[in-house]
Formats: sequence, C-alpha cells, structure tokens
Amino acid sequence: MGENLVATQDGGRPLMHFRENTILSFNRAADAGASFMEFDVQVTADGRPVIWHDDLVLSLPSGADGPPRMHRISELTLRDFKKLSQHSCSSRLEASESSASTRSAVATGAQIGSCAGEAGSQSAQLTEPAALQARLQQSMAQKQSSAAAEAATGGGSSKVGARLLRTFNSDKGKRMHTAQAWSVSEEDTLPTLAEVFEGVDDSVGFDIEVKMATPVELVVTPPQEVERMVGPILKAVEALGTYGSRQIVFSSFDPEICRALRQRQQRHPVLFLSTGGTCWHADARRMSIAAAIRWALDSNLQGLVLDSGAVQEQSQAVATARSKGLKVLTYGLQNNDPAWVRHQYTLGVQGAIVDDVEGVVSAFGRAAVHAAQAHRSAELAA
Repeated sequence: MGENLVATQDGGRPLMHFRENTILSFNRAADAGASFMEFDVQVTADGRPVIWHDDLVLSLPSGADGPPRMHRISELTLRDFKKLSQHSCSSRLEASESSASTRSAVATGAQIGSCAGEAGSQSAQLTEPAALQARLQQSMAQKQSSAAAEAATGGGSSKVGARLLRTFNSDKGKRMHTAQAWSVSEEDTLPTLAEVFEGVDDSVGFDIEVKMATPVELVVTPPQEVERMVGPILKAVEALGTYGSRQIVFSSFDPEICRALRQRQQRHPVLFLSTGGTCWHADARRMSIAAAIRWALDSNLQGLVLDSGAVQEQSQAVATARSKGLKVLTYGLQNNDPAWVRHQYTLGVQGAIVDDVEGVVSAFGRAAVHAAQAHRSAELAA
C-alpha cells in the first residue's frame, strides 16, 4: 500500500500489489486501519497539482527500442501525465523487455539517486549555485512558454512513452540504481490532487508533501520555483478542503517551501521534513536534526517529520524538539517494525508514517491504532 519496493532476498522479486500514490492504494490503506495518508504532490508544466513521488518519469515508447525517456513532472502537461496511466494500465513488460530497459537505463544514467531516505535525490554533477539557479530559471521560463503555447493551440506534447520504468529501493532501503519495469498486480490511474480529495473519504486525513525535484547542489530554491509549486497547490487545497471535515497537514524537505506555506496560510499545520543528515544536501538546514529544529522554530512551523533511521542514532533530539513546542513525526522503512514504532512512542514521537499498514495495525490492534491516531490528530490541531 505504501512505497513500492523490490525484494532482495530472492533476486529481485517485485513487492508491488498496488501502485503507490494512487487512490486505490490510499483507500486500501484506509480499509486496513490508516486514518491519515502521506503523499507527494508536484506541479505540471501547465500548473496542475498531481500525485507523483520521484524526481523523474522514466518510460519506454511503445513498440520502440532504445533508451528510456526521462522527464520531470514540471516538463509534462496534465495530458502527458494522464497518458502514463493509460499506458501502464494497458501494457505489461515481459522479462526480456525488462532486462533490455535495465541495460538502457544504465547506459543513459537513468537513475534517480542513491539516497533512499529522501528518495529522488539527484546525482547530478556538481555545479556552482549561481549557475544552477540560472539554469533552473531558464528551464522554468521555457516550460511556461511551452505550456502557454500548448494551451493556446489545444494540442498535446505527447512526450510520454507507453511503459513505465523505475529505479526502486530494495526492501532493505537501498537504492537499486537500475531501472526496472514498474508493474503491479492491481492498476489504478495516476491522480491529480483534486481527484484524491474526491476519491478518498473525508474521514481520512492528508499529509500533503510538496515534493521538489531541484538539484541537491542548489542551496536555496529560487522564489519563482517556490511560487510555481506553492501557488497552485494552495489554490487547489483552498478550493477542495475548505468546507469538508478532512484534517490536512503540509510538509516538505525544502525549507523555503515550508516557510512559504506557513506565511501564506494559517489553517493547516506545516511540518519540516528532514533526513537528519542521512542524505547530503548543499543546504545546511537539511543536514542535521538540530538544524531542522532551528529552522522550524525560526519559521514558526508546527513541527518536524524526521528520518526514522536518524532518530535511531539521535534519539535525544526528539525530547529537544518536543521541549521547544514542536510536534515530531517520523518516516522510513524502519517504521514497518512495530517494536520500533512502540519504542518511538516512549521517546515522545507523536506519529509514524509506515508502508506496511496491515502489519503495523495487526501488531497493535485496530482499536489501539485508532485511539493513537485520534490523539495525534488532536495534538496536531492544537
């Protein structure tokens, strides 16, 4: 129901029943006992918030050989994004095709990154920050011009190939580095943010992560990119979430995104996501739990979502954050271990984001989980 992983114990057997970040996966998780969903939102070239985790979209054109196509969500229109669902629902890769796509991906460097903690981190060549900002701003201008031209003509760019690929994390949390066919047992369309609001019951809360695909060498995200992301997402949430009973939390690994979300709305809590230094980034605010605490306090954020592995190494940081009035949640594969989740509660952690919903709920009992979730929701709202 959560992150799609590839098992390592038997040579790479996929552990994928439902495609992650789909309405089907959210509703199945709710059926299993979850009352809050965390998902990743990015914004297309034509300004539409959609649900997608990775930095890149990898695909193979239907009936064609050669390397996979690689695009960012910011380079695709909504029409392009929706074509991903159409193709993935109608096609499956054979083992030989999967092998060929893997070879192509390796040859072209089609890998999303090596840091499983913040999946999607780029492994780009180091570049001066000023050059990175100029490149990003030029790219943004080109995307906006292209999207405007397409909207004026009513056309579609048809950039996306027929079959989805992905570089997976293993079930041990290690990035596999080679692209494989992204096939699941039960398909569902890839949704927009609006469709998730409409397709998941209001009783289920949302942790909306604003997912940035900027290079790890970029120290500070330019204001134009912050606005490109935050503007459409807040507009959508305001239209969709104002009159319902759904609880909503915003989060992001990007400090500038968190600050903008906090400054531009007061209704929903904003939490700073931090790897706690388990993944390198040029921005010092992202490189330790202590730095994350300082930034959250300086920006008047309500709390933190910390890498569970970092918390295992720096457990005293939870008490520090709580003593300063910050809420503390965690994420990571370690949270699929019920014993570790139970221990985090004794440390003062107020919520754990898990992939194995059924396993954790089964270990604690549905009634106990619901009571804990209700308590956490009340604390987040306070």
